[in-house]
Amino acid sequence: MQSRNMLVKCFIAIYCFSFVNSDGPVRSMTTFFNPGCETQKCPECSPGLAYIVSKGDNDILHYIISAIGGPPSALVIQTNKPKGKYQLQIDCRKIASKNETERREAIIKPDGVKEIYSFGVVFTRLFQYNDTADKADINYYNVNSTAWRVYDFDVFEWQDLSMWSSNDFIVMKVKNSGEVIDRALYNGSLVLQFHLFDHSDRSTELPHLQYDAESTQIDFTLQDIDTGNSSSARWGLETVLLGQDSAVTPMSIVTKKSVDDEYTPGVFQVSNWLTRPRNEDNGGYLQWKPVCYLKSARARSVATKVETTGLSSTEYIDSFLNSSILYSYFSDIQIISRYATNFTFGLEKDGGFTKTNYTSWTAQLGYGAPPMDKVSSLVVGVISAGLGIPVVIIMFGGLFVVIKKKTSKGEYTDLDSDQSTIQ
Repeated sequence: MQSRNMLVKCFIAIYCFSFVNSDGPVRSMTTFFNPGCETQKCPECSPGLAYIVSKGDNDILHYIISAIGGPPSALVIQTNKPKGKYQLQIDCRKIASKNETERREAIIKPDGVKEIYSFGVVFTRLFQYNDTADKADINYYNVNSTAWRVYDFDVFEWQDLSMWSSNDFIVMKVKNSGEVIDRALYNGSLVLQFHLFDHSDRSTELPHLQYDAESTQIDFTLQDIDTGNSSSARWGLETVLLGQDSAVTPMSIVTKKSVDDEYTPGVFQVSNWLTRPRNEDNGGYLQWKPVCYLKSARARSVATKVETTGLSSTEYIDSFLNSSILYSYFSDIQIISRYATNFTFGLEKDGGFTKTNYTSWTAQLGYGAPPMDKVSSLVVGVISAGLGIPVVIIMFGGLFVVIKKKTSKGEYTDLDSDQSTIQ
């Protein structure tokens, strides 16, 4: 009984250790809300801006997250680590200004601060379509049909992000979706959460993405939405990834397969959208697993598929980019590398969004080579035990048989020789 309890404890220890992998560099993070304003909650800077400074040994990552004046966006700027001033000079009021000159002067690097690389992500539009044919394919329907609703994020009203955010957790909640179409989205029915990290580890929430100190995880959630007459509503999220390189620089989505589904049961793929496919170590990425969840309590039983529509140019939505916070940093959005795709949620016969009125998806924005799954100590331990124990049993069993045979020969008595002696 004691040996059995010891075995159980060993497996528990191995399992816990498999989720602890903080072996990478550690950064020091500081968060500022609404820099450039006299108070943290400034009406002029509504719905607010978060500026996070993440200091490493040799560089600094500057994160700027906001939906001021346009769609929700995240800008990442990697700079050197000077001896003097290193914080960017950010003025929220200028970002919110209608004056183009002021907006271009809203983010300034102090003397001695040199950019190494910069990139960002912008969520531009949300598509609702009525999947009456249950194809789970956004391209199956004509965008001009009455089965569609298109929500432009640049006209959304957002709640003050400082109300829900902390040093490493930035939360955007929609207030309402405006009057252009309707007010179907309101009071937190759409939520974007940015979780920043100062170390390497693995998320405790499905799909258990591996993260490092150069990444931030983004949770996108839709819940409690009035889908109107759409009895089979599904959603698509239009997303743009930008990098500082010239507009002709290609990006790519690379999907890698794995035989190990330990962390996300039933999922054997991970996708990386790379800003520099030929130079991953010095570029940006958006990473995700092709799975989302139809209930807040994430589990395999409520998981469904996530797909993309492939990369396309952004000329038709550059106005969204020009209204985003990235316009205040990049001198001209149209001359830098930028591509768009639609993330679509759902699988045939999964009931669609209407079934649970909930969809949640996780992605990861980061700098450098994207983190990849590796076999954990738990799997190594189980494989070792599964292969090692039979080998040990065979070895000791064979040794026991050999010893037993030799012992039996030593104890054998010749009956014929005993009888001749007696006579």
